[in-house]
Amino acid sequence: MEQQVSCTGRLIRPFLRVLAGYDGISRRSIESFTALSNEPRVDLVAGHETLVHWVRRTGDVDLGLKAGRRTHLGENGPLEFAMHTAATVREGIAIAGRHAHLFSDALEPKLEIDGNRALIRLDNKLQWPRVCADFTLSIWYHLHASVQLSEAPEIEVWFAHERPADVSEYERVFERAKLRFSAPCYGFAFDAEFADIPLTSADASLHSVHCEHLESLRLGPRDDRGFAPRVRELVASELRRGRPTASKVARQLQISRRTLVRKLGQEGTSFKAQLDGLRCQLALGFVASQQLPLAKISALLGFTSVSVFHRAFRRWTGQTPIQYRKSAASGAPRAVAPNTPITPLTPSEAVS
Repeated sequence: MEQQVSCTGRLIRPFLRVLAGYDGISRRSIESFTALSNEPRVDLVAGHETLVHWVRRTGDVDLGLKAGRRTHLGENGPLEFAMHTAATVREGIAIAGRHAHLFSDALEPKLEIDGNRALIRLDNKLQWPRVCADFTLSIWYHLHASVQLSEAPEIEVWFAHERPADVSEYERVFERAKLRFSAPCYGFAFDAEFADIPLTSADASLHSVHCEHLESLRLGPRDDRGFAPRVRELVASELRRGRPTASKVARQLQISRRTLVRKLGQEGTSFKAQLDGLRCQLALGFVASQQLPLAKISALLGFTSVSVFHRAFRRWTGQTPIQYRKSAASGAPRAVAPNTPITPLTPSEAVS
C-alpha cells in the first residue's frame, strides 16, 4: 500500500484568514476546510485539490501569495523558529532540510553554491499547482529570506511556472526581489557570501531550545493522531515569546481553553503536565551542557524567577541545578532519565 504524503494542517490557517475577507464566502461554506486546519496531518494531494478549488471559487489566482503573507512566524511549529534563530543562512537551510517533514513530507529544501551564487532550492516530490508554489515561496520570503538576506544586494525569486499576465501581486509580496519565471526550479538566488554571514536574527540560546525540541520530535515516536504532541509542540514555540499558557495555545489551535483541557484529559494528560515535561527535558540538557548560566536557563524556560526554577529542578531530579551540573561534568549517572514520569507543577510554579 502506497504511503500517504501529508503536510501539517496548520498550513491551511492562513488561507482561512484570506478567505474570510471575500464577499460571498460564508463561514458555513468553509467549515470542512476549517476542520482540516485542526488536523495534525492533511493528505497533500487532497489538499492541493482543495486549494485549486478555492482559487476557482474566488477567481483569485493570487490566493497563495496572499495566504503566505498572512502567515505568522512560529505558527507552523518550532522549525520556523529554529531557522529564524540560526547563526547563518547555511545553518538554517541545513536544519530545514533535516526537519522539513514537520511542514510537508514532499518538501525538500537545500542550499546549492555555484561559484559566487547561492540558491535556496525548494523542490517538491509532488507536482505543485501554482497556488501551492506561490504560497510556499511567499512564506519563505516573508518569514526568512527578506529578513536574513536583507543586506544582500539582490535576491532573485525563482518560479518554475510561466510568467502570469498580471504580476502586480508578486511585486507587492516580494518587494525588492527580482522575479524570474520559467526558472529551472523554485527557490531564491543570491550572492554566495551571504550564505555564511552571521545573521542579525540569530540567537544561540533560543536556537538551542528549538533544535533540542526538533530532535526530540525526530527521534521520538511519531503520533500524528494524538492531540498532546501538538500541544507540546506549541508550548515549545510559545517559550520563545515568554511563558506559555493554556489560553494562548488554545487560541493557536482555534479552540476554547475548556476544549483544550478536555481533549488533553481524554489522553490522560494535562497542559501543566505537558509544560512541565518539556521544561524538564530542556532543563536537563541545558544544565548538563555547562554552557548557559542558570538565570538564563530559568528565563528561557519561562519561570518567574530563578528560585522557582530551582524548586522545580529539585522536584524533577532530587538535586539542585548546581549539583546536577557537577554530576554531569564528572560523568556520574544522571539522577533522572528523560522518560522518567514527571509530576505536575505545584500551584506556585504553574502557568494557567
